Amino acid sequence: MHYLLFYDVGEDYVSKRALLRNEHLEKAWKASERGELVLGGALADPVDGAVLLFKGDSPEVAERFARNDPYVTSGAVKRWHVREWTTVAGEEAVTPIRPNALPADKDEYRCGQVSTPVDERSPSRGGGILRMWKGRSTVEKSDDYIRHVITKVFPELGSIEGHRRAYLVRRALDHGIEFLVLTLWDSIDAIGKFAGTEPGKAVVEPAARAVLTEWDDTVTHFEVILDTGEPG
Repeated sequence: MHYLLFYDVGEDYVSKRALLRNEHLEKAWKASERGELVLGGALADPVDGAVLLFKGDSPEVAERFARNDPYVTSGAVKRWHVREWTTVAGEEAVTPIRPNALPADKDEYRCGQVSTPVDERSPSRGGGILRMWKGRSTVEKSDDYIRHVITKVFPELGSIEGHRRAYLVRRALDHGIEFLVLTLWDSIDAIGKFAGTEPGKAVVEPAARAVLTEWDDTVTHFEVILDTGEPG
């Protein structure tokens, strides 16, 4: 994932920076050589902060840098914080999402489809198992759930052998948003690679539970009689 490290600096930052810059840059370039630091630099007009972009498995990669940065230990940087940055566009995006995978206007009942990117699937295979699950969220947190599904859940499903494609559908209710998740699989055995030994039990990750108000604890499986494939 990408993480942004923000520095808030004091009024004497420019003068203190001059004495510490070589030590700071040496540390920064070593982090870059390790593949941790992607970009870094001071904000301009005015010089009242800095932003550094890190790449790693957790925010610790950025936090560790800040705790040992001479700009921070000297007091030139008064405050710092780290934010996870979900990068979805550009060559260096960690979770690239193409336009046709984005959900539509949340005011209407729309459907967002994300196809498995692992290989070229045959668009007209019959058979298979359709897995159906429902959950609800508030309007305010619905975008957080969509982001979780598109950037975390669907990419993970796409890496599982036997998974064909997935749909995320929503509709507006009087007191929130209802989501319907449909995933298409080759077989129950393939579903087991995702759901474990109890394929009828829903897999609801902590990140999803944090933004949902209610959800089904079980899923429904259907045998697919005919699959006409993805729209051309």
